[in-house]
Amino acid sequence: MDKKKRILIIGGSAGAAALVALVVVSIVLANRPSALIVRGLVNTISDAKRIELIDVADDVANGGSVAVSANLDKFAKDDVTIEAKLYSDADNLKGAYEMTVAEDDEPVLQARVIFNEDKFAFTCPELVDGAYGVSYKTLEKNLPGSIFDPDEETDYSLTEEQFDYFLNLKDTVKNNKNLERDIDNMSAKYRKLIVEKLVKYAEVGRSSKTITAGGEKVSCTVISLSIDQDALACAIQDVIDYAAEDKDLEKLLNRVAANGSYYDDPDELIDDFYDNLDDIEDSLDELSDQDIEITLDFYITSSGRRIAMIEGEMEVEDDTVEFTLTLGKNIATSKEISFEIKDKASKDSYSIVYSVKEDSSKCYEAEIEIEEVKGFRTYDRTDKTKISIEWDKKSTDFELEYESAYGDELQIKGNLAQKGDKYIFVLTNIKTDGTAIPNVKSLELTITVDRNDPAPSVPGNFTEITRMDKRDFKHLVEDISDGVQDLWNEYFD
Repeated sequence: MDKKKRILIIGGSAGAAALVALVVVSIVLANRPSALIVRGLVNTISDAKRIELIDVADDVANGGSVAVSANLDKFAKDDVTIEAKLYSDADNLKGAYEMTVAEDDEPVLQARVIFNEDKFAFTCPELVDGAYGVSYKTLEKNLPGSIFDPDEETDYSLTEEQFDYFLNLKDTVKNNKNLERDIDNMSAKYRKLIVEKLVKYAEVGRSSKTITAGGEKVSCTVISLSIDQDALACAIQDVIDYAAEDKDLEKLLNRVAANGSYYDDPDELIDDFYDNLDDIEDSLDELSDQDIEITLDFYITSSGRRIAMIEGEMEVEDDTVEFTLTLGKNIATSKEISFEIKDKASKDSYSIVYSVKEDSSKCYEAEIEIEEVKGFRTYDRTDKTKISIEWDKKSTDFELEYESAYGDELQIKGNLAQKGDKYIFVLTNIKTDGTAIPNVKSLELTITVDRNDPAPSVPGNFTEITRMDKRDFKHLVEDISDGVQDLWNEYFD
């Protein structure tokens, strides 16, 4: 065999060995306790997002709408209907608010506020001519010296805090692009970090067990963590140290703080966050002096790697609290989800159980039971609250019943229909303690949720509010105020 062939064979063998080693290392790393817990959390959260209610809410927030309408003929002088509608497109920083008042199906008022990442505008043909709005890009140029400038001391002057907030609004809105996604990613990052640090300092055990969760038997790998006061302090210290040096976290906090109210200084909000970290760090010495024992058992499904159940017990000095969170094999399809927490000394406990009797193309039927036990030595008391939901998807009949721990009852009936991307609910009856509330059916209260309803566009031309003088702005405010008052007087006064 010549030298060249030997080199090829040796090289090929080395490459194969390296590949095998890589696969083995990947399997080992993927099966580390921290990796199993993190992967279980990631998969479970991903499943939760596929729950219909959460999935619909996400679609509506990123390109849909919610509308509420009612017939006010029992309360107004004429046959009047009103509808309020909200469009939302958080992904693209777009949205709109609409309000329509109609008499005999003919609009008498159509007000609309529309915004995107560059500007917002207001229109209402019945009250004002044309559109009025503000361009965020020109705020920094237009606000100084305007009727809104605190230095001008007009009736419309903003406070210094409000003025500074709007001066920076352009950058605030610009930085909001992908803010929700970046918050989710940062949350996932610190979720992973916390798990890794807890596992690093804890006593870790591993076993296998079959449990009953979500109405079915589930084979699980159980990762058990035992954490004392010293381990807890070390884990917290590591997380604080990491957060204090995390520039990406600081940038994200600045973006979030910039969205605070104009009464709050973003810099102060950031300082408060890091001051809180310092306070927690200062208290770690006291934490180490306490007698703490925490045990956590993560039940991770053998197939699918999801969190089926978490059991925990925390003992601080002489007080012991235990809890159980049961999710099932897959939270999106689980027939039962429950949480229970109990104080072992006082026997106080609190539990909430969500159980699904049927969820098919024909029917959805579920219950939520909340139980609170007060285990005082002098007497025991159990308070139960129950919520039941029945939805016949064929007939569209919908019923929700609520019974409080104190015997109060509420019953809501209506029709809930799903038509393509729309969910349309029409309220037909409300009863409290068995007594029907009058005029509910005639109100024709309708809630329409549309998963796919693009927000309208901001008008291309509008009067820039920040360039208006006192006289024109005063007339604009008076026109709107007088118009709304006239409408109220005509139909409701």
